[in-house]
Amino acid sequence: MAGTRRAPYHLYRFVATHPEVEAVLQHVGLRTWDLLLVDVEGRWVRDEFASPEEAGAVCRELGVPMHRGWDERMVRRMNRAENWTRPDGQRRAL
Repeated sequence: MAGTRRAPYHLYRFVATHPEVEAVLQHVGLRTWDLLLVDVEGRWVRDEFASPEEAGAVCRELGVPMHRGWDERMVRRMNRAENWTRPDGQRRAL
């Protein structure tokens, strides 16, 4: 049933240890949705969900606002950390 998945521990930990976290939901496959949690400094973590309802339920459980897609403010927030130009920057798995 959609919307019944509990928030994974790594998302709880991210929200508890990072300032001003917001979520962005993006459709990435036929039946896959990515939920990215982004803090005010541009650090992020992600997880996959089967539906937008499931991701929304997790965001409500975590107490973070969820955006459907990327608006300009969230793009600037995500790019704030300049992950590719710093040696300690967070990178996606290649």
